[in-house]
Amino acid sequence: MKKLIFLSIFIFFILFSLSGCMKLLNLSLTPGIYVAGEWNNWIPTESDRMILKDGEYQYVLPVASITFLPGSQGNIGWYKVIYIEAGESKVQSSVPIWYENLLDATVVTIYASPNIMYDGYAVGAGDSEKMLGEWYCAGDFNSWSLAKMSKVGEKFVLTIDKEVNAGDSYYYKIARNTDWKPYEEQFDGKNYNAGYGQDALFIADKAGSSIVVEYDPKYSILRAYVK
Repeated sequence: MKKLIFLSIFIFFILFSLSGCMKLLNLSLTPGIYVAGEWNNWIPTESDRMILKDGEYQYVLPVASITFLPGSQGNIGWYKVIYIEAGESKVQSSVPIWYENLLDATVVTIYASPNIMYDGYAVGAGDSEKMLGEWYCAGDFNSWSLAKMSKVGEKFVLTIDKEVNAGDSYYYKIARNTDWKPYEEQFDGKNYNAGYGQDALFIADKAGSSIVVEYDPKYSILRAYVK
């Protein structure tokens, strides 16, 4: 029986990868990028397709459409981005939206770039909620003391004055507050809701006098480099 179930699943994924569209529960989607969440029972329709605008994919989601449930601090809603092309698909891990951080916003704009998406990671897509409020960063380089990041253009940046040698390595992570809450927005460069031990790893490629950490909330890109 287990072999039969495994074979059925295997055949499903083979057919899925060879198809030019996604067929899920009798639902067909043409190639594109879609957003899924509680409002569509996590099964996107054509109306959930992202639109290419100004060189980036966007999707405007009414706040009223999001299901917010009590989280570690306030109320949290979730969504994920799904990229579908002929012979290829990428399903992003769920991304949180912190309701209290939206203030009086009535919509959330979700952004995506399929070229940098990774299947199963919250990379390559982000949203306007992440662009609001503050972000803090902590790691081995500052004794895990959360320091406020500065808003530089559309990115959040933190510079740590520290002598670094090529090959030095540091674990680090970003969060919304100095108490690490809401836990659902701790980000390790791969997934939000990154718990204890889920940290980004930075290995210096050269020597320098400071480490710069950058976070791009539009596409959930977290990186560090030596300056």
